[in-house]
Amino acid sequence: MITVRADENRLLAEAASAADRVVLRHFPGARWLPPRRSYSLPRQMATYRLLDHLFGPDGWQPPAALAEEVAAARAQSQDPPTAEARLEVMENEFSVQCSFADRELVKRVPGYRWVPQEKRWRLPRVPETLRILEDGFGDLLVLPDSGEVERWREDEEARIAEERRQAVAQDAAEEAKKAEEKPREEPTTGTAEAAAAGEAGAAAATAAPAAADGIPAGFEGLYERLDRLTAALERLVEVLGAGETRVPGVTVQPSAPGTEPATGPTDEPELPDAAGAGFDWESELDRLRSRHDDPARQALEARLQQARDGEQAALRMLLGYWFFYNGRWAEALTWFRRALAGDAGADADLTAEAERGLKAAAWQEFAAALELKGDRFADAYAALWQEVNNRGSGIGEDRWEAGREAIAGLAEDPEIARREASLHGLVRLAQFLGAARRGQQVDEQRLSDFVRDGSVAADTRVLGLVLLASVLYEGEAVADWANAWPKKTTVAGDFSWAAQLAIDLLKAAGERHPEVVPVGAVSTLAIVARGPREWASRDQRRQLLRLIGSEERLRGYAEFLAAYRLAAEGDGKGLTKDFKGYFEYLKQVRLDDSWEHLSEVLAQDGGYVTDAVIDDVLPEALKAWGIGNVQNLLEAAEFASTTQRGDNTLNRIADGVEDGTIAGAEALDGEQRLKLFRLALEAARRKTHDQDAEQAFVRLVRELLRQGKDDEVPNVFASCLDAFPALKERALLASLEWALERGEPFDYIAERIPREFRKDSKLLGDLRALAVVFPEIRPHVEKLVEFAAAGSDGQKVDLTGKSVLVVGGHPSLQAKATALLEEAGLRVEWLDADAAKQGGRAVDRAGGSIDLVVIVTSYISHAASGRVIEAAKRANNLYLQRAFAGPKMLAAVVGATLVEAGRRRGTLQGTGR
Repeated sequence: MITVRADENRLLAEAASAADRVVLRHFPGARWLPPRRSYSLPRQMATYRLLDHLFGPDGWQPPAALAEEVAAARAQSQDPPTAEARLEVMENEFSVQCSFADRELVKRVPGYRWVPQEKRWRLPRVPETLRILEDGFGDLLVLPDSGEVERWREDEEARIAEERRQAVAQDAAEEAKKAEEKPREEPTTGTAEAAAAGEAGAAAATAAPAAADGIPAGFEGLYERLDRLTAALERLVEVLGAGETRVPGVTVQPSAPGTEPATGPTDEPELPDAAGAGFDWESELDRLRSRHDDPARQALEARLQQARDGEQAALRMLLGYWFFYNGRWAEALTWFRRALAGDAGADADLTAEAERGLKAAAWQEFAAALELKGDRFADAYAALWQEVNNRGSGIGEDRWEAGREAIAGLAEDPEIARREASLHGLVRLAQFLGAARRGQQVDEQRLSDFVRDGSVAADTRVLGLVLLASVLYEGEAVADWANAWPKKTTVAGDFSWAAQLAIDLLKAAGERHPEVVPVGAVSTLAIVARGPREWASRDQRRQLLRLIGSEERLRGYAEFLAAYRLAAEGDGKGLTKDFKGYFEYLKQVRLDDSWEHLSEVLAQDGGYVTDAVIDDVLPEALKAWGIGNVQNLLEAAEFASTTQRGDNTLNRIADGVEDGTIAGAEALDGEQRLKLFRLALEAARRKTHDQDAEQAFVRLVRELLRQGKDDEVPNVFASCLDAFPALKERALLASLEWALERGEPFDYIAERIPREFRKDSKLLGDLRALAVVFPEIRPHVEKLVEFAAAGSDGQKVDLTGKSVLVVGGHPSLQAKATALLEEAGLRVEWLDADAAKQGGRAVDRAGGSIDLVVIVTSYISHAASGRVIEAAKRANNLYLQRAFAGPKMLAAVVGATLVEAGRRRGTLQGTGR
């Protein structure tokens, strides 16, 4: 029995027998995890299906939490392949190239991943991968000609079979041993321990894959690092256990409990017990506050030269205050350090006063270095907060160079680090900021260490986290990268620590500085967006989003960052509900910038986000930015053609390309336009959507005619003759009319019509009109349509003086049809497709005084015809739209339409001709 449990983005599988462990070892995408004593499997639908295949539905046990996923995997069907899939060997992986329409067949292999740069799939190199691909693609799977793959598979399968044979024998031996055992007295301790050790060793040997020195294969580097860490910890324990503590000039040795520690000799004489006795430094300090001129300093310096041992620290401290009162902060710091490093420790009050002076001078030095408005934490923090958000908004540009030396001195001062940690944290942050402002490379590892340094205040570490995001996004402040596309990882670095640490820091920082929380959360999401989804769990991403109010300017961007890697790695469930900003952001990005990511999303998706990307994101991005790289557009169209509503999306895009309303549409050449339009028709045919199919069918025919490829038009008709009813009827009617207008054989089409046309087809009216114009087909269609009484169809009606506006049509159609219409007494105005596309003239005329507006849809785009129709409607003018294969049908339909309209109005009379 195989036990499976969920572990965030992966599955953990354990096998009860050695034989089953062999199977798991060679499972596609499996990795052995020594600390967990289990195998890690990809959390993909393919994994559940393969577990069913290898062990049977009852041979493995998923937890209740996976029940929905397992049921969905078992319910999936397998469509036949549409084209060849080519496999290549890439070191330890297989590489497969196939049609986007067949991607689900590849995704039946656990551990699959799409590589956008290569536009290929990478799959685990195990025999089971080949079996799954052969099962899906059959003869359409193309292997390398060298025979390398077949030879490798034979050898590998033989090796696995031998492993499994030995494992089965081992399982049998263990079962036999258990059966032979009988209740007996407990063996001696030594025997029991030996037996236990032997059993433990055998279990360990069968539980993990074989590897040198007992280390699992592939984990040598990790074990080496763990060994080094263990050794370092052991050395630390030895040092702590020795009890040695070192202070300047004194070595304290371990002492017996209850006794004072012994001190060794030092370079300086020991201080007397009453250090500073006889010297009233407090009175001297009071006088110094009111009189701190040069004579006062000279007096202190002279006295220091003659000072007794107990007076030196006090005099140094007083000199520190003299320089402090005179605004000479660096020199004041020097004297305060000397006071604290000397004999001040013998007087607690003196030490406290020297420490107060040190802190005050350090804050003043920092404020002066950056020209801050205040000299305390709140003032400095506010300035640095503004600076990490927007360069130059908190600190003047010139101060980073002018204050560089002072900041460096403060950062390297151990007394300030020990006695004023809040200042020292800000100083260290200022060092990083200064380097960035001077154009120097900021070491992200050192900055990461700063963010993770527990001795620094939480709110200061948050500013470091924000700066870290700016560094990783190659900016100097949030304003440089906010709303930017996630940068690729170009430097080594593991930031899996960032999410949880940020959550903890932001909660702490929010108590005093709530303004930093939203930006800190966005910065963290930006950091983890650069790496694998394992850098932050879904729950951590949600927690970070909760720290950003819905009204915050960067909320939508934050949702995009949170979902970025989840979507790219196939973890799209719930994204359309919980991370709506992801999709809204993508709508505002050029397709050329987002396509590599989107192709990965669409390839990896399990059906959760594809529709949203194709139906909403793709058209909006094209509308906003137009077409850049045509190849990206065509690849996106291939993806779209396989989705539920992809035909509708492709029709919208194709309309924009045909009508020129999408910027950059002119970049598509004739073949690329035809490819796009064919994809739209193929998608509509698969989805059996009547309206989308009609639109795509007419557009493709229209484009072939526009390009002068009339000989390819019948092929389009033929490709749809076995489609769903609505499209089949349109193809039959178009084929019949095409043949009749050109005097070509038509019987083979006409004979199909009574069998395959529905009795309620919306095309019966067009079929009747065709039979009126071409009586030779009447015997084939009279069972479907009714005709007027004998002789009435031949009645002539006087149309003299009636005006007709025809929009669209090939020049040859225009010449022939105009002659027929004028012969009937009509006044004809004909605007070609270009005039209709430009819109102004056609719309004006359609809205003018006209008896009938005719839109030839086989030559005018859907969007252009829509504008003409709207103009006719507004003027209450009669109009008709239709794809005409030739002049006879056009003239007949125009005449019939005007006659019918005249009869309804009582304005036309038959001539009896």
